[in-house]
Amino acid sequence: MNTIVHTLVEAASPTKVILFGSYARGDARDDSDLDLLVVEPNVVSKRDEMVRLRRLLRPFRVPVDVIVVSETEFNDWAPLAGTIHYWASREGKLLHEATR
Repeated sequence: MNTIVHTLVEAASPTKVILFGSYARGDARDDSDLDLLVVEPNVVSKRDEMVRLRRLLRPFRVPVDVIVVSETEFNDWAPLAGTIHYWASREGKLLHEATR
């Protein structure tokens, strides 16, 4: 996990990387994937950035779902129940936080 996070940090300089979903809750099964929310200061194209980061993680041969959001989006949506942002902020495990 540390190597995956290090790869994301080196490639994207995120403000946060949050593990959420079944691994964060502790109820992951053999077929579960890693759910990672990558919060970046600014995101021009979320889709392009998610594709880019997923490609960088392919060599790890670990099923991983990378969701990319901007800091503003994360802060705006985290209070709204039912959103990925909400669940990541509530039950997620902070794997990386940039120092300012």
